[in-house]
Amino acid sequence: MHRFEESREIACSASAMYNLVIDIPAYPQFLPWVADARILKQTTDTITAELVAELAGIRYRFSTVDRLMPNQLVEIRLHEGPFKFLESIWSFDAIDDGRCRVRFSIEFAFKNMMLDMVASPLFATACRTMVTAFERRALERTLG
Repeated sequence: MHRFEESREIACSASAMYNLVIDIPAYPQFLPWVADARILKQTTDTITAELVAELAGIRYRFSTVDRLMPNQLVEIRLHEGPFKFLESIWSFDAIDDGRCRVRFSIEFAFKNMMLDMVASPLFATACRTMVTAFERRALERTLG
């Protein structure tokens, strides 16, 4: 199992960061490893999404079911795809109107041992850049 966690104070409101995370169709615009992303189904408290990750020229399609707690938490669980296990959590704690503490954690393992050996380092690198990419996107939107 592979794990990564990051916690960072960001110059953006908790609600703005939450909205960036749930804007799944926008991911290909600012996450270089996401080739495609779409919402399959959405209710008031869940999103079922499909993403296509491109790692070293190979595309991996997977879907997730995301549990939502508006402006506070997004809990992401694997629905189907090349992973044996995938779980991620984003949490947002308001510091004041213009700042929040963002926490991101992810655990994953690919189904196939060979795929895990090849793709895990690439996917782990993508995970390590996640908070920075979302922070940049927030600043771009804030600055116009």
